[in-house]
Amino acid sequence: MSGYSRSKLFYSLAVAAALIVSPLVRPARAALILYDPFNVGAGPTEYLAGDDSLGTNVLGGQNPASAPTAFYAGGWVQSGGDAQAVWDVAGLVYPLFPQSGGLITDSVQFSCCSFGRDGREIAGGLGSGDPRTIYQSFLIDFGSQGTDDPSQFGLRGYEMWNGGVGDMFKTVDISVNHFSGVNELTLSVTTASGTQSVLVDGGLTLQELEGVHLIVFKFEFERALADIVSVYLDPTDSVESNYTPAATLSVPTSDLFITHHGAISNFTFSGGGHVPGRFDELRWGDTFADVTPFLTPVPAPPTLGLFVLSLLGTFLTRRRGGRGSE
Repeated sequence: MSGYSRSKLFYSLAVAAALIVSPLVRPARAALILYDPFNVGAGPTEYLAGDDSLGTNVLGGQNPASAPTAFYAGGWVQSGGDAQAVWDVAGLVYPLFPQSGGLITDSVQFSCCSFGRDGREIAGGLGSGDPRTIYQSFLIDFGSQGTDDPSQFGLRGYEMWNGGVGDMFKTVDISVNHFSGVNELTLSVTTASGTQSVLVDGGLTLQELEGVHLIVFKFEFERALADIVSVYLDPTDSVESNYTPAATLSVPTSDLFITHHGAISNFTFSGGGHVPGRFDELRWGDTFADVTPFLTPVPAPPTLGLFVLSLLGTFLTRRRGGRGSE
């Protein structure tokens, strides 16, 4: 065999061996519309780290550029005096899910309470007869009562609104809320036609929700047919057909319109021993896979791996032997 042919074979075998032992592969995406990891810094897409208990660099009023598309009409809007902040701490962690940046949360103040709600306006809004299917995902930790009375957990959840930020504008929420007797995680949709609600995954209490969750919303907006809101809870791969929604609601008159989305909404007044919720890794996209960019391990088929590696070893042995006889 010529020197060129031997070198070419060696290169091919080496590439095959490298592919076999490759670690994690991130699948290709179709159309990611927005990704916000809540990075802290001075860049155009980054946030100033804040402290809502001191009123410094609160989330409301911050207006980082959205990427990869111009998704927003403006910056974050604070609801009344209910400040939150981006904390420069390690973000939420979910298995095989990419993570970067800080997270949104709020402090326990006055040894009694945590209260925070912010929203951001979506350019042009979503729905109101404009046909479109769009997905949203985020990581969320609903927090815990810690040493406080477990029955006094307040409102903890994620909200969306139509026309502003606050209770009177609420149109979609997934939450627990002891103020209104909602003791298990519930999806609600409110439009001019009224309010519909359904338990998520059959009903989960705050205690059962302890830890970090990946929530994926699917919004199917129609011009004449019903709008449909679906929620997937804790998927572990990027294939939508592998999952049944944990909750689904249909809006018969197709009058769902969303102008703002929130982060974590926290209102707990049970004492100083509870832990507020946290929010991280926000994505919007055209498909389920766009907003669930799992890092997927690719195990090598054992027989193929051993075969290629043995060929490489045999080639190297013969190559050394050939050089010794030359």
